[in-house]
Amino acid sequence: MKIRTSKFFIREGIGSLRKNKTMSAASISSVIAALLVIGIFFIIVLNVDYAASNLESQIEMMVYLQDGLSETIIASMGEELKSVSGVKDVQFISKNQALMDLNEKWGDNAYLLEGLEGDNPLPDSFKVTLINPSEAGSVALSVSSISNIERVVYGKEELNKLLKATYILRVGSLAIIAILIFISVFIISNTIKLTVYARRREISIMKYVGATDQFVRGPFIVEGVLLGLIGSIITTILVAIAYYYSSNFIKNQMIGLLSIELMPMKTVVSSLVLLLTVVGILIGIVGSLLSLRKFIRV
Repeated sequence: MKIRTSKFFIREGIGSLRKNKTMSAASISSVIAALLVIGIFFIIVLNVDYAASNLESQIEMMVYLQDGLSETIIASMGEELKSVSGVKDVQFISKNQALMDLNEKWGDNAYLLEGLEGDNPLPDSFKVTLINPSEAGSVALSVSSISNIERVVYGKEELNKLLKATYILRVGSLAIIAILIFISVFIISNTIKLTVYARRREISIMKYVGATDQFVRGPFIVEGVLLGLIGSIITTILVAIAYYYSSNFIKNQMIGLLSIELMPMKTVVSSLVLLLTVVGILIGIVGSLLSLRKFIRV
């Protein structure tokens, strides 16, 4: 495409926005309305995925050792555990430390543990952090083959349920976002179609004097890009402000014993800018092209 032609498309696209201020405002409003729904849902998806990732990262495997092992054997076992594929970190917990942790966890009921210091029934153990929780089964199998290990515990059923739930959430979220984008394109194309209809005579004249389809589409595509870009910028600002105040309100809220932790503002905004800019421009372009299909056939 020639530079002169590109400049003409840009000039005509901007000029069209100025000439048709009412319809341009209606189109931008449609873009904003559509992107607001997508943006809000996208933030929910991000935070659900963030929470799921945090839960997955907290999954740990407890490796309980046989009684009476020397410090040398325990140290050797620790090194062997670290070498197992899929293991991220290994932390040794002595039986005395385990009893202290249990005392702290039980709080007011810790008196029930009194007298166990001299005859501690808890075993020495290793707390193993995994690189990928979905590989817990294979890691547990490898760990179980190490000598002097009594048992390996990682909550197999609970882990499988968690991984299945997070997978369904992620796939379902992507599907819903795709549906929302499709609906947005449909709504915006109908709005832009009103603008195109008002200029149908102009399009017909251009076609009759020999203008190619590409030449006719050019200004409308530029107009669609500008509509999508303006709408995405306004939507990003609105959603970012709403998220800022919402996250500050929710940050210190409690549900039962669980604190609510949202994704950091900076990460959300950077992801939001990228998504809404790309989606806004795409639905502007596609909306313009769909609206032109009928009127460009002369």
